[in-house]
Amino acid sequence: MLQFGEMAAKAPEFVPDVKTRAWLAEGLSAVIAHLGPPARKQQWITTASLGGGAPRDLDGLFDLICAAQEHVGQGDLEFTLAEPIPGKAPVPPGFVALGEPEGHLLHTFARDKELALLVMPQIFRAPALLLGCVARELGRMGLWARGEPSPAVAQLGSEVAAELAAISLGLGVWVANGAYMFENACCGGGCGINLRGVRAGLSLPEASYAAALDGQRKGLSRRAAARQLETTQETAFKKCWDACGGDVAALPPAREAAALRA
Repeated sequence: MLQFGEMAAKAPEFVPDVKTRAWLAEGLSAVIAHLGPPARKQQWITTASLGGGAPRDLDGLFDLICAAQEHVGQGDLEFTLAEPIPGKAPVPPGFVALGEPEGHLLHTFARDKELALLVMPQIFRAPALLLGCVARELGRMGLWARGEPSPAVAQLGSEVAAELAAISLGLGVWVANGAYMFENACCGGGCGINLRGVRAGLSLPEASYAAALDGQRKGLSRRAAARQLETTQETAFKKCWDACGGDVAALPPAREAAALRA
């Protein structure tokens, strides 16, 4: 016979287990070392700090990515945005995917020194998902620009490495907000996107913990760092912030002057 409370919904686990927390700290350290100076800036980037909201079309997306690139050490990286056209190859001949493009609504392809971002048009229906994908691809492009990854970065897997790189560059808010959509397989209603077929590198607890580590190594207050996080993501982030403990001390410190603050 069931006792009172046994059928009650369990509270979500927002803080990863100890082993996962150590793995995230080690992974974050590895991508910071690979990215170099851009990952050592004391910056925390949000749409507000870039002067606007989530883009609604290709032109707006291009402008947002360019604006963010100026703050993450990618001002010299040029890219082209492309939408799929029925009956034609998604990208021109010679371009190859960086990482694993399956299950992504935005993904980077490269040909020598050229970059192309393939954009699925439905992504504009879900702003949090769009920004999370932009953050991941900025992380991916940053890693690519630095050349062959170290063994420690390679062991993370391409998608985890890209999202941790994005977080280290100051895009943790976008990664965490996007991660909640993957976790729920729902955008909140009305977007028409089948999120069960969309992939992410980090779960919500993992993204929140990595973002909390990054915020603390950059000397932000919890309140400032949590600004622009949505409700569930903010709860997860704050719980992770309190659990960071000694993991922060193992991370390379952020020393360069802040380019942006939330």
